[in-house]
Amino acid sequence: MFYTDKEIIVFDFDGVIVESNKIKHDAFFEIWSSGVSKNIVQNSLQLGGDRNKVINRVYKNADMFRNSDYRPEFFVDLYSKIVHKEIFKIGVSKDIISFLMETNKTLFINSATPQKELINLCNELKIDKYFLGIFGSPNSKKDNFNIIIEKNNIKVEQIIFFGDMQSDQDVADEMNIEFYPILSKESDLK
Repeated sequence: MFYTDKEIIVFDFDGVIVESNKIKHDAFFEIWSSGVSKNIVQNSLQLGGDRNKVINRVYKNADMFRNSDYRPEFFVDLYSKIVHKEIFKIGVSKDIISFLMETNKTLFINSATPQKELINLCNELKIDKYFLGIFGSPNSKKDNFNIIIEKNNIKVEQIIFFGDMQSDQDVADEMNIEFYPILSKESDLK
């Protein structure tokens, strides 16, 4: 599944450890299911950015919030709860669990998911014990790679990064880290 002769394997989380990209996409529409046009949500998603940026853009562009007690933070929290629940429902595939249990490689996660949320999710999925480190935002993936390398005295030549998005490949290329594409259902890799 994840064959490599490299000693250090770094995984993106969404779309690699868990098939969760669609869950995250759909959650934006679920939190705005009443009162906000799907076009506003779709336009905000197309502009990109993390959940905070997407939600703040929708909040600014939706008339219903002009005189509302709701704040963007409410929707960020709601989004996180929906995503967490749905990811926990689908869980980690048996193939991934088998690999994690059987490998003798040193493993890390480097994701754009908020770090505290990611650590909690990995703990609940009972996979945290397989990783030497679990890293997420607010740090960028590049910053997280630098932390992994410096804290563990690792050379980039020892690392392979398994990711499913062009942004994963871009950061690997920028840092001269070997990249292995995972073509998840929502992957934007060509």
